[in-house]
Amino acid sequence: MATVDVQAQMEGRLDQAGLLQYLDKSESRFLDLADDFFVELVARDSTKLSEFNRVADTLRSENPKVKTLVRAHWDIENVGEPIPAFDIPGTGSPRLAVRYPVDLRSGQGAQTVWIEVTTLATMAFRHYAVDERAAVTEFVTEQLSKGGASYWDPQRHKLLEINGSLAEYIASRQSKAAKQ
Repeated sequence: MATVDVQAQMEGRLDQAGLLQYLDKSESRFLDLADDFFVELVARDSTKLSEFNRVADTLRSENPKVKTLVRAHWDIENVGEPIPAFDIPGTGSPRLAVRYPVDLRSGQGAQTVWIEVTTLATMAFRHYAVDERAAVTEFVTEQLSKGGASYWDPQRHKLLEINGSLAEYIASRQSKAAKQ
């Protein structure tokens, strides 16, 4: 069996299930890993993920050499105003950070995630004259662009943090881009 065969089987099954129109072909991948095949299916609508998983599980049960990952493509709709951060799962005490609500959309699905920016990160952004909201937007965009095993699932992990070190990295990238 070749990668093209796995791809044809998967796309055929998605078509039969009425899901092929929701497949983001530019982000989905079908890879031959010597003895195994890796299939990353990216749905344009997060409300269809359970159906995509069902199709992937069926193919995987028929061919144990096929490893699958199903995720959604998300777009940023809005980055809201920051609010004070609190240690919710612990003591509920205030943290030295703020949280930005970020509204995401994937087809008919919507999700709000929170990006916590520590005080050290805010200080780094100010030092390098980086707009904090723009940095949050860039950070979320980058996280959403990652595929494969390192992808971020906003439905499972609703909180990410930008600490001082990460802020320095973001600021250096923006500074480098501005010089070019």
